[in-house]
Amino acid sequence: MESTEEPQLESRYAWFMTIVASAIMGMGAGALISISTFLKPVIAEFGWLRGEASFAYMAGAIVLGFSGIGMGWLSDRYSTRPVIIVGVIAVGGSLVLLSTQTALWQFYLYYCILGGFGIAAFDAPLIANVGNWFNRNKGLALGIATAGRALGQGGIPFIAGLLISSTGWRDAYFILGITCWVVLLPLALLVRNPPGLAEAKAASRKANVADIEKAYPVRPKLAIGWVGVASMFCCTCMGTAMVHAVAIAQDAGLGAEQAAGVILIIYVSGFFGRLSFGKMSDHIGGIRAYGLASLGQTVFVFWFTQMEGIAGFYALAVFFGFFMAGVIAGLVVSIRELTPIHMRGTANGFMHLLAWFGMGFGGYQAGLFFDWYGNYIISYANAAAAGLINLVLVGSLYLYIRRKTPLQVPVGVSG
Repeated sequence: MESTEEPQLESRYAWFMTIVASAIMGMGAGALISISTFLKPVIAEFGWLRGEASFAYMAGAIVLGFSGIGMGWLSDRYSTRPVIIVGVIAVGGSLVLLSTQTALWQFYLYYCILGGFGIAAFDAPLIANVGNWFNRNKGLALGIATAGRALGQGGIPFIAGLLISSTGWRDAYFILGITCWVVLLPLALLVRNPPGLAEAKAASRKANVADIEKAYPVRPKLAIGWVGVASMFCCTCMGTAMVHAVAIAQDAGLGAEQAAGVILIIYVSGFFGRLSFGKMSDHIGGIRAYGLASLGQTVFVFWFTQMEGIAGFYALAVFFGFFMAGVIAGLVVSIRELTPIHMRGTANGFMHLLAWFGMGFGGYQAGLFFDWYGNYIISYANAAAAGLINLVLVGSLYLYIRRKTPLQVPVGVSG
């Protein structure tokens, strides 16, 4: 079989690329999840229902998912940098447009642009690219890269809350959009693929399919589908909590800034969760790390409906955030371990399609059931049920792998 050896790189620039990817993905993810902070002031101005406003997040997440496959494919076939630049332009532009909205359809459209042409250009390409820079420390590197998303998802909604309080929601959107352009465009210009990657991908594409499949305990395409479906249910659980964390805390009596602190704590805790589960993945494998994190997320999600007072919400945010973030680290390492080098961008794109659909559906169903029943009990019960389905799927995949011959990967086929 023709050699498909991957670049053996763990240089200083590899770690620098990890930090750059972390910062870019952090601002992008934070921009999308900040809808949780904008939800109540926007609804108050236009008189929309919480469910129909929450659909903007679902629409953006679904478009993000479908676009992510295309963006991942482009990064597999060509270079990562131009894809990232397109994403930066789209993220900043959509936030500026959101500051001008006057109708519900515009709210939907601009979040679709934010997701479909913005964040979709970040997630799959950058995760695949960071993974391709590493072999020995891939779990830790991907944990660091995705930890940036945790900080961005916590920090940007918190900053948005402060901006809304001081300038109003329109100016807050505008300031965030301009800031994204100023900060992210220089970072995007620093993105590059590891030396020798193009040659390694070309060799991997030419390799015999049967030989590649023998190198893995699960056929790569089956593994991508299996992990993808599990991630959809996992992220339905996650999305319910994340889109409505601020609203449910405010409903329980917390002030706007105190409620924004809930999501900030979730993601600060999540920063450490992604580092911890990323490093754990290097020792026990991505699938087992993903399963453990999913268990913790499922156990804690329903407790959001039972909390009263700032101390209870903040304590729950610490535990939920740690496990929720660990899920993402386990997912991306699993894809890295179960797919050959020339498929990783597309594989991450497909996984993100189903994951973002789950995130969007989780946020939407929570708002819908709130509108019907006036509370979040059923919404969060649905989230816990989705978490249980995810646990069944990831558990069955782990047992399937255990029954197979122990993984012996030829050098360079998967790295």
